[in-house]
Amino acid sequence: MEDDQKTQVERFTPDNAQGLSSAQVEARVSQGLTNKYDNNKTKSYRQIFKDNLLTFFNILNVALAIFVITSGYYKDLAFLIVIVANTAIGIIQEINSKRTLDKLSLLVASKVPVIRDGVESEIFANNLVLDDVMRLKTGDQLAADGILTEGYLEVNESLLTGESDTVKKHPGDFLYSGSFVISGSAYARVDRVGEESFANKISTSAKAAKKRPSELRTAINKILRIVSIIVIPVGVLTFVRQYLLGMEYALNVSKTTASMIGMIPEGLFLITSISLATSAVYLAYKKTLVQDLYSIETLAYVDVLCLDKTGTITEGTMQVEEIIPVDPEVNVLLALSNLCGASKDENATISAIREYAGSKHDFSLLKEIPFSSARKYSGASFEKEGTYIIGAIEFVFAGREDDFPGLRKIADSYADQGSRVLVLAHSRQTPQEMEVPPDARPLCLIRIADRIRAEAPGTLEYFYSQDVDIKIISGDNPKTVSYVAQRAGVKNADNYIDASTLETDEQIAMAALQYSVFGRVTPDQKQKMLAALKRAGHTTAMTGDGVNDVLALKEADCSIAMASGSNAAKNISTLVLLDSNFANMPSVVSQGRRVINNIRRVATLFITKTIYSVLLALFSLFLFSSGYPFSTVQLTLISFVTIGFPAFFLALEPNNAPIKGSFLVDVFARSLPGALCVIVSILIINAISAFIPYSMQEISTMSMILAVAAGMVVVARVSMPFTRFRIGIFAASLGLFVACMVWPWARSFFNIAMLQWHQWLVIIAIICVMPLIMRFVARAFQTLAAKYEKKYGKKPEPFSGDFVQGGKDFLQDKLQQATKKLPHKEKEDKN
Repeated sequence: MEDDQKTQVERFTPDNAQGLSSAQVEARVSQGLTNKYDNNKTKSYRQIFKDNLLTFFNILNVALAIFVITSGYYKDLAFLIVIVANTAIGIIQEINSKRTLDKLSLLVASKVPVIRDGVESEIFANNLVLDDVMRLKTGDQLAADGILTEGYLEVNESLLTGESDTVKKHPGDFLYSGSFVISGSAYARVDRVGEESFANKISTSAKAAKKRPSELRTAINKILRIVSIIVIPVGVLTFVRQYLLGMEYALNVSKTTASMIGMIPEGLFLITSISLATSAVYLAYKKTLVQDLYSIETLAYVDVLCLDKTGTITEGTMQVEEIIPVDPEVNVLLALSNLCGASKDENATISAIREYAGSKHDFSLLKEIPFSSARKYSGASFEKEGTYIIGAIEFVFAGREDDFPGLRKIADSYADQGSRVLVLAHSRQTPQEMEVPPDARPLCLIRIADRIRAEAPGTLEYFYSQDVDIKIISGDNPKTVSYVAQRAGVKNADNYIDASTLETDEQIAMAALQYSVFGRVTPDQKQKMLAALKRAGHTTAMTGDGVNDVLALKEADCSIAMASGSNAAKNISTLVLLDSNFANMPSVVSQGRRVINNIRRVATLFITKTIYSVLLALFSLFLFSSGYPFSTVQLTLISFVTIGFPAFFLALEPNNAPIKGSFLVDVFARSLPGALCVIVSILIINAISAFIPYSMQEISTMSMILAVAAGMVVVARVSMPFTRFRIGIFAASLGLFVACMVWPWARSFFNIAMLQWHQWLVIIAIICVMPLIMRFVARAFQTLAAKYEKKYGKKPEPFSGDFVQGGKDFLQDKLQQATKKLPHKEKEDKN
């Protein structure tokens, strides 16, 4: 298949100036030889329906519904209303989110300059056809495999090969799709498209960032995996146990179904998906395109934000402030204007010089030296005029700075004032490759300044207030970067380092933790700095707009690109700022924190029910003579009042508090007290019923009231501090349950029995001690967590083997302490 496109169709070899004709393009389209490839950032409609309908728990719920139908207890099918509603809401929300994000994706979709019918135009990458002529320049990402036909390029193939070295490409060389142009300009003929292109053949497309780890996704999947393992075996055992107790078939089915439904946190995954999807739509209206939903979560955890100076704290544009002649006999403006005319670079520096000196073509060009972020200079060789080089002094005169001592001193004095200083050098020689000729001499210094974004100081201050550390990483002179950072409001901006002095990976790693401002940083060093910060336990975010930022963007936990930046940066990033405005970042972070904080809050409600449902099902196998305490309709009411109704509103509340601690540990610690409180309460009811005869319906009613009471206490705890809105939610939930208790039709529908005064006294007494039970369980969990962390050197992770062992050790210690307090055996004998 690899060579099918070469052997089975007629190949065209169009002239670079003419390109393919319209007829040839139409022929390629009819042959299916276009660059269309299914690499959407969002799910397809088919995938949305599949993911929401064909889930393990939905299939289980359908099976349980059939089980209920066989019993004739049709009102127990009420639980399906919630399931169907959840599924429908999930599908509708995901479709709306997809439509919004797909529209915005078109704004940042990669476009490729092509030559067709002798005219250059930009088309979407998926509209390329075989043998199209592409015009490539610095910052472009190759959308299809091609053959370089004219010009010279330096490309980075790291996303394909893992090697970050620059690869030089000359006419006739093969260009791989997914690689990035870091220097030069050229024409290339498309050689392979669509599924046949190199990037689309590898398992992870170079156009997509690596899948970021998500604590939220991992935690929820772990919970669902454990529940899915135990729900069917426990359900079967519950049915058999109740059958052996002589329970009639219909009631047995109702209670068994309730036990299995109770274990399923049916709305947790839905709430999570809806919250993330809603946030993506919200951010879309805030001019931010989310290319990975879970990046919203990651950004909420970020504690180190790495910024590229250009385009973030500065406007991304520069202006020439002064030309300082070194050789007054040379017409430097004429040299600069011809250098700008020969250069095909479009970066901020050359644009500023072009604006100042103009662009002329008086000199006859022999060779262009395109700018490279690794070289830090550019230039051109002209017939009879020699070679002109412009760039940073320490790179243009690498190893020869001592030959021009006054030059360095002048440049440093301007750099201390926040200016970027370049040198224009001249040589009579023409370089063989891209090196600076050894006889180059300085002609003038060029002082250039950045324009600080007006909103930058306020934006940076927001991040500092949120305990996020800021690091400025730039390829410019470190003194210049430091001065610009001070003007923008970066703390410790005077704590800077010249990255060109860092020679080993160990030095880079130490500097990444020690300094706040970095200058003369190469793309490879940026990546290593991000990796070092991650190894130190930090959650990192990186902003960038150039091809030199690609490696660091890929390395960061969360990557943010500017829409005005290169295609390479946009394709690799998880978030794209559509208006290229860094001031939007606070709203993005706030949205992420709102989502994660609220998901933690509502997850507590779901996991509370899951924990006590699992334990009740296990206890009903051995302890409860009346079987599982709830019927299906009763559990549906409990779930709606204590979970569904409050969770829906709490998940949408604003909440910008910093994220702390593990998701699973935090949710488990909040859920366990309420869950065990329900277990203790129902155990007490069943113990009392052994001495005072209660009917099965009375036990179910008392158990339901106590489960709702404990659930409302949990709702109150996660709603702290109370606001009018939260008080309203709490009151409405409680009021709904009370209405069902007193309304005759609802009492009949939910199988609620009329209780005696002494039964109400028992319920009230248990409710009064619930806070004490919860406090005891919470303290026991904290003690267990502290002992676990002391023994294992890390925080506990629920459901892990070490965590279970830590719980056993804790119980053994308590048992030994209790044993020591018992009277000695000899004293018992004497007594």
